[in-house]
Amino acid sequence: MLRRRELLAYLVGAGTAGTILVGPYTLRLVAGEIYMPGRAIPVAPVVLLPILWGIWNLIWARRHPHVSIGVWGSLFGFLGASGINAYLALAGIWFPAAVLLVAFLPVVYWLLWRLVIGPLNEALGVEGDRS
Repeated sequence: MLRRRELLAYLVGAGTAGTILVGPYTLRLVAGEIYMPGRAIPVAPVVLLPILWGIWNLIWARRHPHVSIGVWGSLFGFLGASGINAYLALAGIWFPAAVLLVAFLPVVYWLLWRLVIGPLNEALGVEGDRS
């Protein structure tokens, strides 16, 4: 059964990602014009980002791993960046600058999870009593 704390964790993750969704979508369009001019930009399921962030934060609240919330978020960023590179390679549209995403995205995710998700979790009681 999903508890209130876990539901709040999902909503914090999904709400934050939904709010900042404009940033990654815009960056995708700009990067496509710079690194792939004249080519079709691959369709990425960016709209799934809030769902995935919500699930990742729910897992954090349920399992509470022995790492900080920032490291937990950067792990998600690393997995996402690696998945994006694998998708681009399998689709035959990989470009060398895509490797930068593996170094860049975990840092951005660490900052967002440490400075936004973590404080929201604390403020809403997601980090509260685990009993």
